[in-house]
Amino acid sequence: MNVADAFREASLYFPNKKAIIFGENSYTYTEMNRIIDGVARYLLRLGVLKGDRVAIYMGNRPEWMMFYYGAARIGAVAVCVPAAYRKEEMKDVVINSRSSILVTAEELSSQLPPPESLPLISKTIFVEADEEFQSILRGEKAADPVSGNTTTGEDPCSILYTGGTTGIPKGAVLTHRNLLYSAQNVAYHERMIPEDIGVCFMPLNHVFAQCHIMNTFFCNCGTLVLFPGFDMDKVTAAVIEHKVTRFYAVPTIFIRFLNNAEARKQLRTLRYVFSGGTSMPAEIVRQWVEAFGIPIHEAYGMTEAASCVTFNHLFRHKIGSIGMPAGVIEVKLVDAKGNEVKQGDQGEIVIRGPNVMKGYFEQPEETALALRNGWLYSGDVGVYDHEGYLYIVDRIKDIIITGGENVYPKEVEDTLHKHIAVNECGVVGFPDHEYGEAVTAFVTLKPGAIADEATLIAFCKEQIARYKAPKRIHFVADLPKTPQGKILRRELRKKE
Repeated sequence: MNVADAFREASLYFPNKKAIIFGENSYTYTEMNRIIDGVARYLLRLGVLKGDRVAIYMGNRPEWMMFYYGAARIGAVAVCVPAAYRKEEMKDVVINSRSSILVTAEELSSQLPPPESLPLISKTIFVEADEEFQSILRGEKAADPVSGNTTTGEDPCSILYTGGTTGIPKGAVLTHRNLLYSAQNVAYHERMIPEDIGVCFMPLNHVFAQCHIMNTFFCNCGTLVLFPGFDMDKVTAAVIEHKVTRFYAVPTIFIRFLNNAEARKQLRTLRYVFSGGTSMPAEIVRQWVEAFGIPIHEAYGMTEAASCVTFNHLFRHKIGSIGMPAGVIEVKLVDAKGNEVKQGDQGEIVIRGPNVMKGYFEQPEETALALRNGWLYSGDVGVYDHEGYLYIVDRIKDIIITGGENVYPKEVEDTLHKHIAVNECGVVGFPDHEYGEAVTAFVTLKPGAIADEATLIAFCKEQIARYKAPKRIHFVADLPKTPQGKILRRELRKKE
């Protein structure tokens, strides 16, 4: 069982079909399979063995995928270092993962620490300048196929880093079984077919792009149009040129398209759209359905669960919900003592299934906190409705306690999104001598829209309990976000 086998199989089924389109360049499944074998042989010549870590520190480009699957083919582990990381951040991840090879691009050379600070790195490969790799791309060195029997489903395939409770990033170890199950689960629920053409501008080091999009497309012989990042004009042009059928983005991107009067005509080839990375406000979904005639689908997932945990069905889509447990994955809600709560009560989401990570790389204490009695504790609060559809309430750590009452920022954000003037918003709690914490909102307005603090506070008080309504609203030009488009509440907390 090996994630890279997808290319070996696809090269038999669809040898001349394009797997990747990247600007003016493209690679068929046959070409990709040959290159992956070449990279695998190259890594073996460098002394990389099964279980060794290969750190990939690059932005989105085909070479990222070539080394990811080349490492997987020989049972090595791809350490996915975010390209957004700066020198000290990337050094911490490379050291923590004990990687022996570093694969990077010249554009990031200024962010590489001195070689002596990475003593375990035996070779740094710059993909543009490395002659061995370039000869593989040119097809000058024929590589014998690498045995497909190098790994089992329980062997690690990739390490994705996520925030830790101590402030130190945690490396979630995902196995070949985790990744393959997740890819097949997504493809089944989304009804993906080989004729599908999708776009990917989300960073490949992130679970959304890597697991939900990249692995799923290649396991199902689809074509993926890859971008270094999101550029509305370039993405829109590619949708039109390649007749893209599947579109994956975060809420911020969907909001931008809703504000674009031409988007309805430009995106007419799309038959399926999906939002990930963070919760989608229900009001935005309603506006999208009205404008485009198709829903924005959502699922619930996390890095530690290789993406998909629940899915909001194609055949009975419920706006605002993250759906039902997907496939054989089990999801229940528990209280602070680990007891399952009654239907309709809020509880922490816990997960069990073949998608759940092996653990955090060399962090046994963090692993023990996350994996308890066979269940993955998510840190998210959810609630089931009477039909078994799950709704996200919020992150446990983001709860605002004001006047002794618990307020979940997401509920306040969803309410603000219903106002015609609000474009985006983020809600946090700030220390307050009277209430303990004051519900505080940061809001961006739609182009040309006008609203003041009193108007929005009054609007919220009409929709939700008065104690949940913001006590202060700050109007800003933009909101701080992760590279995946998730609003950074921790940065908002620094602004008061």
